[in-house]
Amino acid sequence: MSEALWYGIGGLLLFFTVSTFVFSRIKTNIYPEEYEFGLDPCWYVLGIFLIASLAVYFVFPTYFDMIKTYSWVDFVLPVVLAVLLYFFHLLDVGWLTWSVTFAAALGVSFMQPDDFILFPTLSPWQDKVAVAAIITLISFGLGLLNGMAALASIQFTAVMMTVALLAYFGIMPQLLGAMALTYMGIMLAFLFLSWPPEKLAMNIGGFSVLGFVLGCFMLNGAAEYSEASMFIAVAYMAVEIGMVLYNRFIKSESEEYTFMYTAYYHLSNQGEYEKEVVVSLLKLMGLNVIMAMVQTAAHDLIALPIFTAAINLWYLSILSGDTKPEELLSISKWGIRAVKGVVQKKRGKKETKGKRTKKKTPEE
Repeated sequence: MSEALWYGIGGLLLFFTVSTFVFSRIKTNIYPEEYEFGLDPCWYVLGIFLIASLAVYFVFPTYFDMIKTYSWVDFVLPVVLAVLLYFFHLLDVGWLTWSVTFAAALGVSFMQPDDFILFPTLSPWQDKVAVAAIITLISFGLGLLNGMAALASIQFTAVMMTVALLAYFGIMPQLLGAMALTYMGIMLAFLFLSWPPEKLAMNIGGFSVLGFVLGCFMLNGAAEYSEASMFIAVAYMAVEIGMVLYNRFIKSESEEYTFMYTAYYHLSNQGEYEKEVVVSLLKLMGLNVIMAMVQTAAHDLIALPIFTAAINLWYLSILSGDTKPEELLSISKWGIRAVKGVVQKKRGKKETKGKRTKKKTPEE
């Protein structure tokens, strides 16, 4: 294992410990009736992210295995912008919040090197706009998971795990790998406290601004020619965005909050099967991380991401079927049930066929 990843593991353990200590001392109800600035977990998460970004960049050794030249601004600026964006989320003015989010994403996009083109068929300025739109979508997508904080933490952690593994195999810079492991320690601490039954939850908009930080971090991975792996790592989140649009505009459902249109919210039956949903989708995101690793050996940048998205959509569709959630939310139970169903169906056909071909005896 490289020296950088040892530093990264050290950062993970250190910031997991610090974050757990800080988060566990936030004395507030899970969903307080009145907003209190000093008891909002999002400020603590962003503050620790800021400290972690500076610590990794200035304390960890410098490595020269990068295509893009990184400065401390590449890691600190997204967190600072996220702090500013969170103020707009607290104002609860949707069109203003997402307009400012897109403007901030556009600024980050234009900071990228001139030779970085994510979509070669577009002109340079069109490519920058497209990149900004993707960052905004990632911010929106992680915000959708806010209804179940553990899921949002797992999705963030899955992307960081993907980057760390890519760095371990020498596909991404060691600096990004160490930074990803350090960020992972913070989100694992939040996951520890938000695991059902949750003791800590993020305010509306909290995971949206963390999604902005995530999108900017993924942009660094895309600059290192790992854009397909980055998409695969968030395939579940992309499918959830599609499910929200389908339920909202095709099925014309009407809900109080946007996260109520998601598949995981429907599956949880308003929290009754919350733990089962989290465990089930944890397995799915683990599969996405594996597929992101497989992508590194693929020559095509489109086929495997589409295939992974299809697997996620298929799995969510299976879970959304008529079978009882407690049976479907386990992959093993679902597999056993499916096999038993096929066997019983074949036996039924054989018995029916035997009755039809059986000859009557003289006594009959």
